[in-house]
Amino acid sequence: MACPWFEPSDSLPWHVWPGKYRPPLGRPYSGFCRAIPEETHEPQGDLLVLGCNVGYARAQCERVPETGPDAARFCLAASGHVRWALERGHVPERIGLAARGVPTGQGTVLDHQIEAYFEACAATVAPPG
Repeated sequence: MACPWFEPSDSLPWHVWPGKYRPPLGRPYSGFCRAIPEETHEPQGDLLVLGCNVGYARAQCERVPETGPDAARFCLAASGHVRWALERGHVPERIGLAARGVPTGQGTVLDHQIEAYFEACAATVAPPG
């Protein structure tokens, strides 16, 4: 899961990732918080790594809205697609299937997260066909 308001931009070095599990977006990212549309905020430090990249950050980040999703989950699906879910309290609110480069209709932040996930996973999964 990643924060649904986090728009990934650049890969972070692996040494910043605290743990042995795989980051929800496939690798750790820097990026921008889009929780407040009229502001461009670039999170730093622990909040970036353990909040933005991991999701469920409502308790540690005042920018996460009280309503709506608090995590975005991704997994590779057959034929080069990604299944996604926007969750609130570990319960899916919206789900979908995305193809690379095709907008989801759910907003550009989710589209950027899906593209980052595709990019990170491309090296570990053979292309379809």
